[in-house]
Amino acid sequence: MATGPDGVRIAYEVFGTGDPPIVFLPSAPIVHSRQWKGQVPYFSRRHRVVTYDGRGNGRSDRPTEPEAFADDRFVGDLAAVMDDTRTDRAVLVGLCSDGVWRAIRYAVEQPDRVLGIVAFAVGVPRLTPPHPHYVTATAAFEDDAPTHEGWARYNAPFWRHDYPDFARFFFEEITSEPHSTKAIDDAVDWSVGGSVDSMIADARVDFPLDREGVEAICSAVRCPMLIVHGTEDSCQPIARARRLSELTGAPLVEVEGADHMIPGRHPVLANLLIRDFVRSLARDPS
Repeated sequence: MATGPDGVRIAYEVFGTGDPPIVFLPSAPIVHSRQWKGQVPYFSRRHRVVTYDGRGNGRSDRPTEPEAFADDRFVGDLAAVMDDTRTDRAVLVGLCSDGVWRAIRYAVEQPDRVLGIVAFAVGVPRLTPPHPHYVTATAAFEDDAPTHEGWARYNAPFWRHDYPDFARFFFEEITSEPHSTKAIDDAVDWSVGGSVDSMIADARVDFPLDREGVEAICSAVRCPMLIVHGTEDSCQPIARARRLSELTGAPLVEVEGADHMIPGRHPVLANLLIRDFVRSLARDPS
């Protein structure tokens, strides 16, 4: 176990040997490190691979206060895992806001420790407006409405009433490609095994930066980056990936017809993209 900046214990696992090390970041308290099960066996044959459960799920502690899910705490968790695993420098792989944004922040704050970033389903807050259904849902997050249909399930009282129903709805929405039953079932299992109170606490956190502040941090990234985003992502708008590419100069791979969960739904494609990116770092060590 690593220890986060506020004493929260963060569970991690280390697989394989070989350079460069690859650290797979957690996405959000809604799932744990098993989300990377399609990547760990492949990369641990040639690399030292580190995964860890984000606070609020898996074997990590599950705080219930919103301040425990502040932006700095997540970045501090990554730093703690890097230190505890004695990982001096690594390639960071993240998905959605918790994975991609925290990788970016850590790369800016600790540039000597990040060799590169692979950013799936870019969820950098404030970079562009979110999907309209998310705006509507979050505005009513605390409301105890008589019915909850569709994205109205994104709601604290409903989560306490029937969290498994929300989890299934959510993952069916963001894993919308045909033949995605296994990916959906896995994600629902990981989600309902987490903490509803932690999820609610995380959702109640106000993001501290405006768009200008976010863009300044993104523009400060100096390590190589690869951006991958599905054209049918209903969780994070593809406009965020395109804007991040503009700010960083990083190449963007738009996966036609793909949804939010590319590493889980298209593991071969995801693995080849990560592999080629890591190999490119060896050819261009700068």
